[in-house]
Amino acid sequence: MDALTIAREQPADQGAPLVLMVRGDLTIPFAGEFRVALIEAFNAAEMVVVNLEEVGSIDVTGLQLLCSAHREAYARRKSFGVEGLVNPVLSEVVELAGFRRHVGCSADTGKTCVWIGGCE
Repeated sequence: MDALTIAREQPADQGAPLVLMVRGDLTIPFAGEFRVALIEAFNAAEMVVVNLEEVGSIDVTGLQLLCSAHREAYARRKSFGVEGLVNPVLSEVVELAGFRRHVGCSADTGKTCVWIGGCE
């Protein structure tokens, strides 16, 4: 099991998103750490992007936290995006867990669900 590291990148440009660069295991042992990083990011910025290009493993808990972050952004009227959906580790787990969708969930009234390509 690799540790989870989350680097926070916020460009000086006021309109630029706060990016969370996630590396390592986005799995249940590290769920609390990821949750705290997401909450802090939403408290600090109007747009949050999670970059998953260097995630080594992910489980359903990690996928659920991404869905929860999307719902939180919608509730706060903020923007949320995910980069790195082409990461083969992530793609495989998304497929196996049944997260790949053709339409978003009922809460996705803005059609921004990451699993249907609302963000990348």
